[in-house]
Amino acid sequence: MIFHRLARRAVAYAVCQFFAGLAYAAPPPNPDPELHRWFETQHSVTGAWCCDVADGFILADKDWHQAGDHYEVRIDGAWRPVPPDALRDPHGGPNPTGAAIVWYRESLGDVRIFCFAPGFEY
Repeated sequence: MIFHRLARRAVAYAVCQFFAGLAYAAPPPNPDPELHRWFETQHSVTGAWCCDVADGFILADKDWHQAGDHYEVRIDGAWRPVPPDALRDPHGGPNPTGAAIVWYRESLGDVRIFCFAPGFEY
């Protein structure tokens, strides 16, 4: 009887965690409506939306670099490779921030990078 209650609680917790990980995030808060609109319209080179599934974070110069043929970003103190298909589509217009931006989401200790714009135009 006690085992069944614990098992039900564990399943309920797992379901809640799953749906919490599916929540859609918004672009970073900013009073500038043009910047907000730019964040909302960005896609990766594969055509996937950046802001529909992840938060965009403006990076300091020390938190990103090019490593050989790919980029790396520092998230929560750890360097993480940017997948090639996560590069931002340059047809989305020039990056108005002048800084590198990464769109990512963390779920249960896993970090998934959806989009990345380096701090210079390519």
